[in-house]
Amino acid sequence: MTLTRLEIGVAIFLLLLGVFAAWEAAGMPQGTPALPGPGMVPMALGVLLAVSSAGLIVWRIRVRPPEDAVIALGHRHITLAVTAILAAGFLFERAGFLITSTLLLFVLLWSISPLNWWRALLAAIGA
Repeated sequence: MTLTRLEIGVAIFLLLLGVFAAWEAAGMPQGTPALPGPGMVPMALGVLLAVSSAGLIVWRIRVRPPEDAVIALGHRHITLAVTAILAAGFLFERAGFLITSTLLLFVLLWSISPLNWWRALLAAIGA
């Protein structure tokens, strides 16, 4: 399977998801711009997702990437940040807000910022 076909497949799935979200939100009260109802945000997000996905499909069909395009998956900082956020979600109930948020802030500061580990720890504890 080529990358172009894979991207088009994902875009079609997201298009269908956006249409489904807008369809379900249509059954909810929309309200007015001055007083929005509970269906306004899901409707806007569904339409935005569907329009963005349709644009991605058209763009990917019209613009072909070179056949020798290299795609690098993964990045140390992003992987560590997502893992830290997921771990914080599981740790929150057991350790409490203060410990969890301090550990999360330490891991994010240490992995993303140019601070040394001990400066990141001091900044996390000080916050």
